[in-house]
Amino acid sequence: MKFTDAIKLHMNRNIVYTTENEQLVEVLLRMSNAGVDLAVVRSNETIIGVITETDIFYALVNKVFPESSQVTEDIHVRDVLKGPSAKQAMTSCEAHGWHPCVDTYEEDTIENAIRIMQRSGLHHLLVLDKNNKLVGTLSSHDVIKSFSTNKIKIKGK
Repeated sequence: MKFTDAIKLHMNRNIVYTTENEQLVEVLLRMSNAGVDLAVVRSNETIIGVITETDIFYALVNKVFPESSQVTEDIHVRDVLKGPSAKQAMTSCEAHGWHPCVDTYEEDTIENAIRIMQRSGLHHLLVLDKNNKLVGTLSSHDVIKSFSTNKIKIKGK
């Protein structure tokens, strides 16, 4: 892998879509089955948010450990699986005055993608084609995997 490689060579083309009202456990299972760490939340055909593994973690923690007197020993897995909806866990594309649904283009370079992630403080980018259609995602994990796979191949020569 080179920093000048196009994003399309390293992005994840498996896109998990969800709606605001889908149960979080269903989204989590589909993400797991697809091997992705991000789901795209749509209303009709408009992207309104994203859900990452971190969002799911915090949604479940907030469900399991709310500011109540519930004793942690009384909480069972089934209580978590009833869980919140995607809407309760997602990061809205317009939340807090910043835009967690940052996108880039598949022809852009890995170097620029890393720069965008660094400047935005985000670990996921939505990847668009030249027609502005969502064609994949790129996460910091994808970049690390691509670099480490390349290093393993070099050492194995």
